[in-house]
Amino acid sequence: MRSTPPTMSARRRRLLDAAHSPWPMLIALVASVPAFYDSMMPTPATWATWMYVVSGLVVLASSWRLQHSLARQAHPPGGTVSWARHAVDLKLDWFLGGALLLNAVLPQSNASEPALIWRLLVAVLMLYRLLKISLPLFTETGLARLLAMGATVLALCGIGFYWLDPGIDSLHDGLWLAFSTAATVGYGDVVPSSTASRIFSVFVVLLGYGLLSLVTASIAAMFVGTQERKVEHEIMRDMHTQLRTVREEIRLLREELAAQKGLNAPPAEAQPPQTPAEATPTA
Repeated sequence: MRSTPPTMSARRRRLLDAAHSPWPMLIALVASVPAFYDSMMPTPATWATWMYVVSGLVVLASSWRLQHSLARQAHPPGGTVSWARHAVDLKLDWFLGGALLLNAVLPQSNASEPALIWRLLVAVLMLYRLLKISLPLFTETGLARLLAMGATVLALCGIGFYWLDPGIDSLHDGLWLAFSTAATVGYGDVVPSSTASRIFSVFVVLLGYGLLSLVTASIAAMFVGTQERKVEHEIMRDMHTQLRTVREEIRLLREELAAQKGLNAPPAEAQPPQTPAEATPTA
């Protein structure tokens, strides 16, 4: 017996879900970040150019797939898809894909100030797109996952400082600089000393401070939630006590009503006994 093929609506729904997958775009944008900072190093590496090319092609492919899927959803009879929700992001994705390919052919940032300004503009737009894509990963999660993601982000930022700043002699200094920068503490014992690390510190503040705020908010919500549960438990216990009291009063009232009905009921009239003649039927 042949299995029934899936309906067109279910098939289109699966294609749309696959097209909306954020992971290709997320991985491509994150992979292009090292290439952005490598262009500001004294001796840039050739892999940065290929990283721009690969990331740009992945972003363009993801944009084309999403646009093609939305177009297929909009044209079938009865199919209605709201383009307003995706139009801005789709245009931004097309722009970022072309901008990443353009970054591959531009001069190095340490040798051209216009190229540096252009790459900074593209980096800001990339940060906006990354935050919008990864927002559900940070908001729809528990405290343990937030702590793990926060520790991962700080570790990567520490490695970035250790790689970009010639004044950072050890990895633990890079980690300490990443934490103090993300927390906006600024002790001053370790500071960014190169142009690349200073630009990197701006994005560390924007990303790290927001992530640390989520972690501290989750910890505060945990304590507040514990106190709220105690108050709710006391309220529920008091409500149960009052309900038991009300039930007991209702039971007593019912008993009193039943007793009052028994006292107020009229006595039954006595019937005179029948004589034998009355009891014998006549022929």
